[in-house]
Amino acid sequence: MNATYETGDFITIKNHDVSHQYEIIYSSPDIIKLIDSFSGIASTRKSRELDELIVSGIAIIHQKDLRTRKLLENNVIDFASFPEESKQKARERYIFVSGILEQNLKSHSGTILKPIVEQIYNANSFTTLTKKPGVRTVQYWLKSFRDANCSIRALLPIHHAKGNRNVKLDEIKEPYIAAAIEYFKTPERPSISSAYDYLKTLINYDNKILSKSEKIKVPSLSAFIKRLEKFAKNEIFAARLGKDEARKRFKLNQLSQEIKFILQRVEVDHTQADLFIVDSKLSMILGRPYITVLLDYKSKSILGFYIGFEKPSYLSVARALKHSILPKTYLKELYPEVESEWDCYGIPKTLAVDRGKDFESVALIDACHDLNIRIERNPAKHPWYKGSVESFFKSINTKLFDDMKGKVFPDIVDTNLYNPQEHAVITMDLFLKLFHVWIVDVYQQDLVSKGTIIPRVSWQEDLKSVPRRVMNKDDLDIVLSETTDRKNSPAGIVFDHIWYDNDELLKYRSEVGFTKVTMKYNREDLGFIYVLDERNPSYKHYFKVPAVDQKYAKGLSLHQHQVIKAFNKNKLQQEHNTENLAAAKMKIMQLISNFLDSASSKKISSSQKLSRFMNVGQQTDQTVKSSVTDISTQIPTVQEIHSDTEESNEVLEIYDGIHNSLPDKLNF
Repeated sequence: MNATYETGDFITIKNHDVSHQYEIIYSSPDIIKLIDSFSGIASTRKSRELDELIVSGIAIIHQKDLRTRKLLENNVIDFASFPEESKQKARERYIFVSGILEQNLKSHSGTILKPIVEQIYNANSFTTLTKKPGVRTVQYWLKSFRDANCSIRALLPIHHAKGNRNVKLDEIKEPYIAAAIEYFKTPERPSISSAYDYLKTLINYDNKILSKSEKIKVPSLSAFIKRLEKFAKNEIFAARLGKDEARKRFKLNQLSQEIKFILQRVEVDHTQADLFIVDSKLSMILGRPYITVLLDYKSKSILGFYIGFEKPSYLSVARALKHSILPKTYLKELYPEVESEWDCYGIPKTLAVDRGKDFESVALIDACHDLNIRIERNPAKHPWYKGSVESFFKSINTKLFDDMKGKVFPDIVDTNLYNPQEHAVITMDLFLKLFHVWIVDVYQQDLVSKGTIIPRVSWQEDLKSVPRRVMNKDDLDIVLSETTDRKNSPAGIVFDHIWYDNDELLKYRSEVGFTKVTMKYNREDLGFIYVLDERNPSYKHYFKVPAVDQKYAKGLSLHQHQVIKAFNKNKLQQEHNTENLAAAKMKIMQLISNFLDSASSKKISSSQKLSRFMNVGQQTDQTVKSSVTDISTQIPTVQEIHSDTEESNEVLEIYDGIHNSLPDKLNF
C-alpha cells in the first residue's frame, strides 16, 4: 500500500508567516525523519502529527519527481475532469497495474509478467485497447503508477496536452455501429452477418435524405467484426450464451484475495436507525435518521460514518468517506466524554459495496479512481458478501439502541403496548454524542466477530507495518465534488439558475473567450464552484468562484435548491431567476414556520422530510444541527421575511388564505 511520505520528497511546514522546508530522509508508518533544507538540522516527527498538518493545509508535500508533483499538488486537475477518452484509457491500464500489484510479486521481469498480462487481457473487456499490450508497456505503466504515489492520474495518456488531433475513426458512424452491436446482443441471437446487414440498413436509410457530399460510407464487414471483438468478449458471450455461461468461461482461476492488513478492504453500507429522534428545541419528533458506515474488514474497526436525514445517495457516501479518510481531530473538543483514542483513518485500498444506485454513480467511480480505491461490487445472490458491516448494524440495534427510549420494535404489532413515538426523548446532538462514545469506548474495545477480534487492538497491531495516505481536506473536497460543463458567458457561469462570477473568472474569459469550461460543484454548498483553468495544458488546476447572490446560495444544498425550484415553478408559477428563487426561499421558510406552529407538525413523514431539508444531523465540520430551527444566517427568519422588500411581501401574500400543511405545499 502506498504512503503519503516517501524518502527523497520534500515537505513545507508553515508557522505563521514563516515556512520551513524539510527533506524526508526516512519514512515508516509510525515516524518520519526530516532534515531542514536550510540549517541541515535533523528531526523526527510522528506520522499522525504530520497527517493532521497535511489535512489542515499547514504542511504541503512536494514530490521529488516533477511529473508526479504536477499530478498531485494542491488544486491540480483531478481525475474526473480529464476527457472521457483519456479516463477510459487510464481505467483500462489500471486493470493491468492493479491486477499485477495485488499479487505481491517479488519481480516484475518480462518472463513473470507475460502470462499474467495475457490472463488479465483475456479475462476483461476493453474498449480502447485494440490489442494486448506488450510487457514493456505494462512495465512502464507500473513504474509511472508507483512513482506517482499510486495515483491513477499517472496512467492518463499525455496526448490531451498536445492540442487538437485528427480522429482516425469517423465519429458520424459511431451511433450506427453502437446500434448494430446492441442488435447483435439481443436474446434472438442474430448472426454477425445479420447484424452487419442491420448496420448497412441504418446507414443507407439515412443516406436517402443526405446530399452526395454528406453521405455516410458503410464500414467494411471486417471492420465491423473487429469492433464486435473489441467491444467485449465476455459481453458478447453473455448476450449469446447467457450471463451464467459467460461468467463460467471468463472466471479467473484464483481464490479470493486474503485480507491480511487494515485498510486492505473496507465495507460500506446504509441503514435507517431503529430510533426516533426528537427536535432539541421543539416538542416534535423529527423521524428516524439514516446511518452510513465504513468498516475495516480485517480489524472490524469503524473508519467513519455519516448520520442524518439525507437518504442513501452519493452525498451520504461521500460524507462518510470523507469522515473515514480524515483524522478525527475534532473528537476531544466536541466530545470530551470520549475517553479512548480513535486512531482509525486513512484511504482504503478496496471499497466493498452492494449494487445500489448510490454506489454506481459516475461521481463515486471517478473519485475512487482518483483516490486509488478499487470498488468491489457485491455479486448477485451473495447477501453475505458484506457480512461484517451487516453484523455491525445488528450490534447497533441490539447493544446501542437496546435501552434507548424511542426505540422501534418492528415485531410489536399492538402499538398500545409500546408506542416509540410517545417515548422518544433522544435529540440528534445527544444521539451523536452517545454514538461517538459507544463507537470509541465500547465497540472498539470489545470482542467482536464471535469473540475473536478486539477492533482497537487489531488496528493498532497493523499501524506500524501499514502506511496510511492522507491529503489536504480542501483537495479532498474537490475530488469528492461532481463534475459538469458550463459556458463562461459575459455575465459569468450559470449552474442550475445560479450565477457565479469573480475577477479571476473575468480574467479567464478575457484571455480564452466565451468558451465551455469544466467545473465542479458540491451538493452540500452551492455558494461556490471550482472552475478548471486550462490555459497551461501541462498544469491544469482549479480556482474557486463564488455565487453572485451569496445571500441565496451560501450554505444552500442541492436538495434545498431543488425543493425551492419546484415550489417556485409549481406553486408560485414564476420563471427561475435570482430574485424569484430568493423570494420562493423566503416563502418556504414562512411555510415551515407556520408548519412548526400547526398541529400537523406531529406527522412523522412530514417531519422526516423537513429534517432532510433543514440538514439536521452531522455537519461537514463534525458539529451537529439538532433542530429544524437551527437556521443559518443566510436563511431569513420570520421577522426578516415580514420586514423585507415590498416585492417579497407580495409573494408572501399569495398564500395568506392557504392551509399551511407542509407536505401539501412542499415536495421534499
